[in-house]
Amino acid sequence: MRTQTFTFLLWIAVAGLFLLSGCGSEKGADASKEPSATFAFPWSPSSLDPHGSDSWEIMRSGAGETLVKLNKELEPVPWLAKEWKQETPTTWTFQLQENVTFHNGKPMDAASVKASLQRSIEKEAKAKDLLKIKAIEAASNQLKIETTEPNAALPAHLADPSVMIGDVGTLGKRGTYPALTGPFQMEEFHKDESLVLKRYEQYWGENALLSRVTIRFISEGNTRLMALQSGDVDAAVDIPVDNIDVLQKSNQFEILTAPSLRTHMMLFNVQSSLFKDAAFRKAVDVLVPKEEIVRSVMKGKASAANGPFPNLLPFGQVEEKKETGSFAAFMEKEGWQKNEEARWEKNGKLFEINMLTFPQRPELTVMAEIIQSELLANGVQVNLRQVENIDEALAKEKWDVAMYSMLTAHTGDPEYFLNLFYRSDSSSNVSHYASPVLDRLIAQLNETADREQRNELALNMQKVINSDVPQSFLVHPETIFAVRKGLTGFEPQASEFYYIHSQINVAGE
Repeated sequence: MRTQTFTFLLWIAVAGLFLLSGCGSEKGADASKEPSATFAFPWSPSSLDPHGSDSWEIMRSGAGETLVKLNKELEPVPWLAKEWKQETPTTWTFQLQENVTFHNGKPMDAASVKASLQRSIEKEAKAKDLLKIKAIEAASNQLKIETTEPNAALPAHLADPSVMIGDVGTLGKRGTYPALTGPFQMEEFHKDESLVLKRYEQYWGENALLSRVTIRFISEGNTRLMALQSGDVDAAVDIPVDNIDVLQKSNQFEILTAPSLRTHMMLFNVQSSLFKDAAFRKAVDVLVPKEEIVRSVMKGKASAANGPFPNLLPFGQVEEKKETGSFAAFMEKEGWQKNEEARWEKNGKLFEINMLTFPQRPELTVMAEIIQSELLANGVQVNLRQVENIDEALAKEKWDVAMYSMLTAHTGDPEYFLNLFYRSDSSSNVSHYASPVLDRLIAQLNETADREQRNELALNMQKVINSDVPQSFLVHPETIFAVRKGLTGFEPQASEFYYIHSQINVAGE
């Protein structure tokens, strides 16, 4: 009898183990079915520090957030700050969202936000220039910010990725992933290869629909195309225009486009002996075949630029310049004559231009070659040279013109770009252009809070810029994505940094 009882109890125990094992397998199976997605991005961050040159890539991953966000109309709206108020021309108060935690579980409060903003200013010159902060006071869930000068665009500038909010104790440290506030937290990073993120279960907003996100860093456009075609990735960013036709022939993908806030341009070096005179800059600018560049290089996925800002912005709606007169007539008036090789020269010196370009945006080199050909047809020799680091070359090397690309209104406001590129005392004024008129208008813009007045000031400034031509604005390109059908919520946006968010999903999951 005792033996039978022992056998019965043993059978019950074994059965229980089988039941527990079965439950565990079922739970594991359910977990494996949770939706995930893989994306191909062209640029890899060199580190995961959100307060540095890689802040854009961190923001795009869905891990980080800022106090303010830009909506689809590029207007500043609440994010980690739920409301704000301008008390005086140099004083602002920001009320923070409640119940927000960092990825390490620590609560986000005014003190932690203050520490994060101060670190971003110390680490990144752009953040310092954008915010112009003199002092920050933190009390409970409220920040009081005092600026060094009137900064009417402060809320918009707080949307810049360089001022992402994080727990400073986790930032920039080896062996530790940054604790930010977004719907996804970082799990695994391999530089130049991939970043894996998992859903942050205590996220303060809408919980992420995807359990895991993998970002593969594929710099070469054709390789991104092959990754899509093979099924290795579900979506890809910055698809080269030459790849669109190939993808459209398949019913597996959707091509998504959106106007961007980017401008491809050609810089003139105002310190160059050739381009000190605005008349020379205008003469060369007239020869640039913008419509041909839109058609042949951008395959129609861009618009010809009339100024630094795309016309989707109210301060970007600039009238098209209509220059008259021939290039030859201008050159002859200035004392240049064509030699026997049909090249312009004066006093035995050729009109010869040194042009820089760079490989990271290959379409710019193609544009440079078209401009080179057009100028050659008009008797101007252009020596085209490709450099690896364009910003370093502009600062240290001798050049006359250079290809460049920039998001000119990435916060939905004109102030930052105008201060950066045109203030005579700006270290980022790469064209070395100075205008007392523009300096006065920029100072006025910085103090003006009314949006319509700011737009009008920006339009007036562009009249000065287009008259003096320190740059030749070429095209405003579109942002192009390719998405495998079934993936929802992953869409191109003009701001270029809200790519991955909580409501991306895989159909049927």
